[in-house]
Amino acid sequence: MSLPASELYAQLLDKARWSHANGRNVFHILQTDVDAARLFSYAYRSQAIGTFHATRVAIDAEENGTTVPYVKTCLAQARTLLDQLEAKAGEALPRDFRALISTLYYYDHWVNQVADVLEKASLRGTNSKLEIIRRRFVQNIETVSSGNGIYVGRDLVLPEQGAFIVPNLGISIVPVIYGDYHSWNAAFLAADQVGVSVHRHHKGAEIHLGFSPVKGRTILGDNYAEVSEGYAMAIPPMTDHGFFNTSGHDHIVPFVFGSLTMTGWGIFFDVEPRSNPSIERREHSLDSPAMNHSIFLERAIQRARTQTTVTREVLIPAERAGSHEIGGLELAVNRSHGETDLSTSHYRIVSVQSGKGRVRIGAAHAEVGEHDHFGVPAGLACTLTQLGDDPLVFLDAMILPIG
Repeated sequence: MSLPASELYAQLLDKARWSHANGRNVFHILQTDVDAARLFSYAYRSQAIGTFHATRVAIDAEENGTTVPYVKTCLAQARTLLDQLEAKAGEALPRDFRALISTLYYYDHWVNQVADVLEKASLRGTNSKLEIIRRRFVQNIETVSSGNGIYVGRDLVLPEQGAFIVPNLGISIVPVIYGDYHSWNAAFLAADQVGVSVHRHHKGAEIHLGFSPVKGRTILGDNYAEVSEGYAMAIPPMTDHGFFNTSGHDHIVPFVFGSLTMTGWGIFFDVEPRSNPSIERREHSLDSPAMNHSIFLERAIQRARTQTTVTREVLIPAERAGSHEIGGLELAVNRSHGETDLSTSHYRIVSVQSGKGRVRIGAAHAEVGEHDHFGVPAGLACTLTQLGDDPLVFLDAMILPIG
């Protein structure tokens, strides 16, 4: 089967297939093709530990109950392909013709094969869950293949078959945007969950973000702060951290993870639980040195809304959330008037907090609003233009070298 595809996506893949059929000839590939291929490839990368991993886990859960040999063979093939798709996210994404004839070509080839073998398995088997798994997979991938390259993620809902459970922590996480060496994610805490268990990362840094309504205790090292309004907390590597949800309602904890020595999803394997009930932590104010000068985030966003000129205020400098070895995460709040240039030499992740705008990356454009997230690949021209009268305010995050 062929997944639904936009005209641009289909044209790109036609060029890639022609190249493979003609000795990898690349002289017909233009810079605009490379730019579009990079955008689509980053969109697929954002499915690595979401759709790809979750689909493989769903297949694993159903395979043991299957007795039809042909179905078992199909599911084994799908699992292998999904494993390849996950691993693809660990590769550097080229900035030349290889982005099309290698990266995007294989993403497309493998996702279509997954959809095809799952369809065959559901038709030959008696397990109705296989068709549900296939349908959810196709729906998630269609958001990439039917678009124009600009992938817009949202953090409000837990997508079907698009999340994963963090090993040893037991919390559901959705990758929203996955860049080169950092990612913007959302952890979903049900009302009956205590929160995010205390843990640390050996080779990764984080920034935890809290948005109202929030009520809980955020932990950093041997210290904690009670929070009842939006905040941003920088977490260097090898630092214990966690969050206890005392609000009594479901809560989303967005967070940025990054490491220049790993990919943006190092969190998947670089997690060490650190729960120790005997530790007596000390309470401090949120913005104290003991809490690494955490930020009252919603206050900063409100300040940006009142600005009358284009501004970019760095809330968390890279040195505060990182190390010389792994680099550091920088978080900034922006107020956009008219057209704002977001082009950069580092992959930038943008999270719109208020207002509406039109983002243009290369030749592609899309309208975005509150709760929308998108990524800007390094080296691509990008502008964000305010639409309407409401203030356009957004956060952006990058991982930068330190020292």
